Parts: sequence; structure tokens; C-alpha cells
Amino acid sequence: MQRKRARVDVDHHDQSPQPQQPQLPASLLHDDQFINDHEAVESGGDDDDDEDGKKSEKKAGRRKIKIEFIQDKSRRHITFSKRKAGTFLLAYELSTLTGTQVLLLVVSETGLVYTFTTAKLQPLVTQPEGKNLIQACLNAP
Repeated sequence: MQRKRARVDVDHHDQSPQPQQPQLPASLLHDDQFINDHEAVESGGDDDDDEDGKKSEKKAGRRKIKIEFIQDKSRRHITFSKRKAGTFLLAYELSTLTGTQVLLLVVSETGLVYTFTTAKLQPLVTQPEGKNLIQACLNAP
């Protein structure tokens, strides 16, 4: 969970002996929306404690899922879209970090072909010969 920090201008010309707390505008004083640095240190950054000191049960966030076919078509489509985007990002990063040539083909259950290629392999998916080869592979039993 990320926290926003309020930017507060402190007047350093004040000669009072006590350190003053910066005054936040009223619009910024919402429950835990903004915190001061000393509050994070004092609380240890742990916001999951209830008033009894017990940890609250977490509901959201990343969860481990079983790697098996997703029966619900809507969930399956959402998972496909997210994982496809992540896989393409990984292919791009692999190519960029290592200088390798990458050709990635992903075919959806509806038959749409999604591609990621580096420059040298681009003709395989843009020229008719490459397209025909890909289509022949997809039509094979």
C-alpha cells in the first residue's frame, strides 16, 4: 500500500524554542491519507493492526491460483488479456536486456493471432510467406 505524503513548507525563521508541527490544510487531513515521517517510524509502518492489536484479515492483493483450465469464460478472457500483456512485456524486456531476437505468437481461443517481434524477425509476420507458414501450422491437426 502506498501512502501519499503532504508537502509542507516550514518557516525556518521562527525562533521559538519548541519544534513546531507543520500545519496541514484541512483538505489534506483525511484518515491515513497523508502521514508525517515520524508517524511512520513510530507506528513501524504497520497499518493492519486493529484496536485490539490483532491483525486484520487481508482480502485483496495477489493470490496464488491453481494452474488449471478456467471454466468461467469471462474470467478466462480477463486472465488471457492480462497474462498476454505480461508475456509480451517479458518478451520485450528479454530482447532489450540481452539483445536477442524474439518472435512471440499467441493465438486466442477465438483464433486471433497476436504477435511480438523484434526488427529482424518482423518479415515473418508481415510478408505473405510468413503469414502462410503461421496459418499452415495453426491449421495442422
